[in-house]
Amino acid sequence: MKLFKCYLLGFSLLSVMFLSCGDDEIITTINPDPMTEEQTYDNGVLIVNEGPFSGGSATLDFHDIDKDTLLRNVYSTVNDGRVIGSILQSVTVIGENAYLVVNNSAKIEVVDAITMDYKNTITGVYGPRYIVALNNNEAVVSEWGLDGLSGQLKKINLTTMTVLDSVSVAGPEQMVISDGKIYVANSGGFGESNVVSVHGFDLVQEIEIPVGKRTIDIVQDLNNDIWVLSGGSYTDGDGASLCQIKNSTSENCMTLGGFPSDLIIDADGANLYFVENGEIKTVNVNSPTISGVVLVPNITGTIYGLGYDGNHGALYIGTTPDFSSESTTHVVYENGDANISFTTGVLTNGYVSR
Repeated sequence: MKLFKCYLLGFSLLSVMFLSCGDDEIITTINPDPMTEEQTYDNGVLIVNEGPFSGGSATLDFHDIDKDTLLRNVYSTVNDGRVIGSILQSVTVIGENAYLVVNNSAKIEVVDAITMDYKNTITGVYGPRYIVALNNNEAVVSEWGLDGLSGQLKKINLTTMTVLDSVSVAGPEQMVISDGKIYVANSGGFGESNVVSVHGFDLVQEIEIPVGKRTIDIVQDLNNDIWVLSGGSYTDGDGASLCQIKNSTSENCMTLGGFPSDLIIDADGANLYFVENGEIKTVNVNSPTISGVVLVPNITGTIYGLGYDGNHGALYIGTTPDFSSESTTHVVYENGDANISFTTGVLTNGYVSR
């Protein structure tokens, strides 16, 4: 669960942010069509719906680009009503499988990435956040632990679905693999941390790189540099920043406000997007200053998730009115095609381009 974002949501709903809208901007609605036996999930965007914190289940929707349709609750529909569980933190495709990281339910659901058919469940993870592949047979999972303070990285055998090894890390969040190393954003969990830890594939920590407070998001650009978003102190947002890591040193750090979140990068690895003060900001990696604001027509509510579909040049934006209602997904196309929007599940927090 994006715990701090839920904390902020209560405040932001008191003053909803509207972004600018041009007269030529058009939003249309995609209506869901019934799924058929031939339906596959390899040309479109998986929509990750976190779900309510209690009393409900996470869901997966799918924007089928070829058919121009939205398919709702595909995981449960394909798997005879099986539910994902409580708080779907993230989804990652590795090889032929998709890994659904379910935070509150302390598990990772493994499904066929093409058909969404259930395959297996990985257990032995507690408060899991994200998963990245180390090679064809192994992956590493970040977790906060049962108390939110005893975080670990855990190496997983993707064949046996078992935990092979672990190491303590302060509230690990997103990870990237670069030059045979694991770069880990250390948030501190329910505490605070201000470093990126760098580990070998054996999980042994090699160095720590100081960045901003409560480090949460991390991506790699076309120059193989690392970019890290820090959300700032839980109390007042102090220490929020966007930093570039080059040759194991942080530089070009930009001080941010408004408890920033949701750092992503486009398919070319050239442009960063993130949310700050209710707006979507952009940064070109070769000119590290905030270069603009993405203008989205008719957007209301709180921005809760971002994603980029590199196959179709589109930015996906998830907004929510509150903690329990369905979200709205807005799709903004780079080529100027008419923007579209459609209703998605509760607390849409991310998107996976297929």
